[in-house]
Amino acid sequence: MTLAERMEALAALLAERCPSRRVTRSLRDFAERQPAELKRGIYTLLSLGESDYANLRERAAMDGRHRLLLVGQIQVHESADAEAVEDAEFAMVEQIKDVMRDLPAGFACLEMKAFRQSGQVEHPYGWIAVDLEMPS
Repeated sequence: MTLAERMEALAALLAERCPSRRVTRSLRDFAERQPAELKRGIYTLLSLGESDYANLRERAAMDGRHRLLLVGQIQVHESADAEAVEDAEFAMVEQIKDVMRDLPAGFACLEMKAFRQSGQVEHPYGWIAVDLEMPS
């Protein structure tokens, strides 16, 4: 499977498992998103490259690690408390954790390494950034 095919397959898996969210591979600023999409929540899957190749004889540029970033964007009502942003981000993270706990065979080696979130600083907008990694 090529890297592009892997990205498409993973995006399709996320769309299937997270039907309440929009899933895309095109990162856009909040201002470029539709308010209805932001209220629903958007997951954007990005490739950050590969590293850690084995580079043994006859295995050059093989057996590496593919690093991915899953960005979640969401908007709460402007009158909501700032903690509502954090709660919406938590809901997105928990949804991704649920997906990770039940991966199909083709993605069984996908690992969730860490996540970051907005820290309420962009109220009413929130975001998460989930670090993912799998063997290439």
